[in-house]
Amino acid sequence: MKMRFVVAGAACLVLTGTATAAGPVPPVMNGAPGIAVAAGAHVVAVAKPGGGATQLRLVRDRGGAVVRTRVLPVNVGVPTVTFSGLVEGTWAKGRRLVLASSVYEDQVNTSFVVIDTRTLAPLRTVTLPGSFAYDAVSSDGRRLYVLQYPGGIQGGVRYVVRSVDLRTGKLEPGAIVDKTEPSERMSGVALARAWSRDGAWAYTLYNGGTSHAFVHALNTRTRIARCIDLPWAGEAQSVLDGVRLAVTATRVLTLTGRGGAVLARIDTRTFSVRA
Repeated sequence: MKMRFVVAGAACLVLTGTATAAGPVPPVMNGAPGIAVAAGAHVVAVAKPGGGATQLRLVRDRGGAVVRTRVLPVNVGVPTVTFSGLVEGTWAKGRRLVLASSVYEDQVNTSFVVIDTRTLAPLRTVTLPGSFAYDAVSSDGRRLYVLQYPGGIQGGVRYVVRSVDLRTGKLEPGAIVDKTEPSERMSGVALARAWSRDGAWAYTLYNGGTSHAFVHALNTRTRIARCIDLPWAGEAQSVLDGVRLAVTATRVLTLTGRGGAVLARIDTRTFSVRA
């Protein structure tokens, strides 16, 4: 039977205590495999023994030769955006990459470092007071989107979406919320992500814990966000483990389960759901 759901801000209100034994967000990636960048290569970030520094390695995809290294005086890694291990953080056709510190290493300050992936040279360092995690970066590299955890990682999975102007390195004022339900709190654990074909919208599937699942749709160019309710709640959300997201040519976001069956289709123009 097909059921039709509409956008509702309640999808962003989840009262779970913790995401996993590890914490509310996946840790940054230190070590292989790293992240693909321009010119048939990938960047690997390796924390130096004792902390406080990171060695960057530019590695050729073919043959695995290390063609360049550089040490940064800060402990950072490649951003991981879902617990399935998806890494992100590049733009300009892979010529730019933002690295992030881990909320599990330092909850007093969070660092983000933009590098040139050809030279590994740092171009800008952003330091924010408090606990933040990477969420997305706009395709033009103007904005970095972050998840702010007001209570630190001890505060559970409640977060606030913020944006950073990468030209100034400053947080932009105000939280990014679904304006149809501006008072709703954001909370959940990221399971999967897909991008619109024009690179503007990031669609992230969240497990809502004791509430229900939802997709957070974020326009990285305009700071517009919508929360889209899904019909799975509580333990029934286990059906979403291993789900793949994809956007079709007709701008439909599909959720495909491990067995290949389409679990839901979301019209990204109206944000209506057919499950």
